[in-house]
Amino acid sequence: MQIERFRPVLVTLVLSLILSFQLSGQFNTYSPYTRFALGDLAKQGFGQGQAMGGTGLALHEGNRINHLNPASFASLDSTSVYFDFGANTFHNEYKTENYSNTWWNMNLHHVAFASSMGKYFGVSAGIVPYSSIGYNIKQEYDDLTHGLAMDTYYQGEGGIMNFYVGSAVKLLDRVSLGLTMNYLMGKLTRERQVQFPTHSEYSRPSSVENLTMRKPVFTLGLQYKEVFTDKFFFTVGGIYDFKANAKVSNDYKVNNLFYSDDPVYLNDSVIIDPNFIIGQDTAMNQLSIPERIGVGIAFGIPQKLIFTGDFYKQDWTGVMSGENFATTNRTSMHFGLEYIPDVDAIRGYYKFMSYRAGGYYTKSYLMVNGQQLEDYGITFGVGLPVKTLRSSINVAFTLGTRGTTEYNLVKENYGIITFNVTLHDLWFRKRRFD
Repeated sequence: MQIERFRPVLVTLVLSLILSFQLSGQFNTYSPYTRFALGDLAKQGFGQGQAMGGTGLALHEGNRINHLNPASFASLDSTSVYFDFGANTFHNEYKTENYSNTWWNMNLHHVAFASSMGKYFGVSAGIVPYSSIGYNIKQEYDDLTHGLAMDTYYQGEGGIMNFYVGSAVKLLDRVSLGLTMNYLMGKLTRERQVQFPTHSEYSRPSSVENLTMRKPVFTLGLQYKEVFTDKFFFTVGGIYDFKANAKVSNDYKVNNLFYSDDPVYLNDSVIIDPNFIIGQDTAMNQLSIPERIGVGIAFGIPQKLIFTGDFYKQDWTGVMSGENFATTNRTSMHFGLEYIPDVDAIRGYYKFMSYRAGGYYTKSYLMVNGQQLEDYGITFGVGLPVKTLRSSINVAFTLGTRGTTEYNLVKENYGIITFNVTLHDLWFRKRRFD
């Protein structure tokens, strides 16, 4: 029946609606660099790809969902349906020339679905993070000459989610072409408050800024895979994100809170509110999300060994700027490998496991204090098959560094554990007997 064929799509839509409410609140990032622009752009991919350095542009494998290149959706066979959901946990260490601190948390990360829609077509849909902000910073100023102290508090939270829907078609058996619509939606909230600890009678000025975004961004993907018997394969892939001009809503509010938090009654009809609103405004502004280009290569032995590497470029120059920061050209390199000892082994569970490793180097889209941030690290992980090699539990470990203690900046050393489950089912086989 036709309804059976579209059953996974309906199930995924329902699950996506339910989990979107959970995922939308999962922005537990903490980094002082998220004060700027759109915050921390999320590391891409699910557990399999993240364990391989965040690669995926040239991975055309039928045992995983690879949303990094929509052309990969055509790799699924005509009877396969995949569900994927995951979470990650962070441990961060922050250092300056004089201070250090640590932080950890856990987030729900993604939910995704992929399926074939015939012999030559594949589709996928899901919810993945795009960017996030989270910080709580205290900046102290002491005027010892006049006995005046001023503390400025900076706080931020929120993020932008990517609700994506994509499809792919296989051409000439070797070439796959795909297109994804990435609907970016979310809110970033930034607050600032000034206090005078030595003069409690002084008022406390504060400001709140909310940036709200809703905009589709389209990604075109292409892959070419050549297989030479069962001894060697070679794949090249690429993606192009089209430039998008997003209308963003900026809500801005400035308050001045007097030393008493309670209203003052002059008489029965006149009340003085200590929380005085100095200014409040909402403006619609244009935010340009620049085009992005990515190319990748993969080669190895089918169902045994994969070597792969990716390169991305996205020029954010002039898009956003402010006090002590500006956006600039972003580039990143990723490389990884995957090894399965013996996919046809009769005994020995470790022979069926997937062993993965990789690394990455990124020049951030942010320049802070005149210095472009660098982010680099190593990755490794395993895939644990369940029942068949197409269903698996995947664990990825990331050890990385961002920033420096020079130029009045913060150095972040971080560890990330990514956990995801990939479920495979056969829903489209025709029954011969009841």
